[in-house]
Amino acid sequence: MPTIMKTIADLHMHTNHSDGTLNPTELARLAKAQKVDAVALTDHDTVTGIGELVEETNRLGLEAIVGVELSANFRPGTLHILGYGFDTEGPIRDKLFGFQKAREERNPRILERLKGMGMPMTLAQVKEISRAQGQVGRPHIAQTMMRMGYVASYEEAFERFLTKGAPAYVPKATWGAQECIDMIHESGGVAVIAHPVQMKLQGLELESRIGELVEMGLDGLEVVHPDHGPQDQGLFQSLAERFGLLTTGGSDFHGDHKPGIQLGQGRPPYIFLEKLRERIRKRRH
Repeated sequence: MPTIMKTIADLHMHTNHSDGTLNPTELARLAKAQKVDAVALTDHDTVTGIGELVEETNRLGLEAIVGVELSANFRPGTLHILGYGFDTEGPIRDKLFGFQKAREERNPRILERLKGMGMPMTLAQVKEISRAQGQVGRPHIAQTMMRMGYVASYEEAFERFLTKGAPAYVPKATWGAQECIDMIHESGGVAVIAHPVQMKLQGLELESRIGELVEMGLDGLEVVHPDHGPQDQGLFQSLAERFGLLTTGGSDFHGDHKPGIQLGQGRPPYIFLEKLRERIRKRRH
């Protein structure tokens, strides 16, 4: 039989185990329909959906790689670090569990603030209405606010009430960048900056901060992303070459929470996954 050429590896996507709207099985089936050859599930701060995803991708003849997206303390923008290929039973498991406990303490505080503004809802209602699996966060609260008629749209819920600086915002627990990189490495994975344009740095300051992260052990930069125009992609590609970093890419698919984003968007090339696996093998050996 002729060899089927694999062309697309979407290495950044989310399910309803964090802030996406599809479950892992639905996500795998959509990847198949979109002719995506390989996927990485990178839910925020949790790996609870990976087993279901892998089971369905195996059934469909797709490839899957373990992933997660971690939030690190950073200014002036945001710094998210993608972990790939780690052992889900390694040290990262307990650290993620502890982090999720801290997040659980945040949700009642947000709901209490919303109640004080005339928008009462319970955590049970949020879980039921949003179909959240695992952790609950602001996206699920925003969806519930919309369904209960408190706001006209998901975007309005964030802009008026839930985004940083808004009246119902409560800061979330985060790790330092070094801690994120170390916990990924300790479990045998590699660490990649997600959507580096969101760091909101330019020129020499951007180069300097990436250099600092390389010193911490950073392995790669996400080059292909919906937020990256051609100029951004060229910049991050050149920075990756300068610092000897991997390049990766993904759609950052969230389902109905980001309706303008399609799975496989940007057509991140399969070679990204091949080089990523090479780095994972080197780290484990």
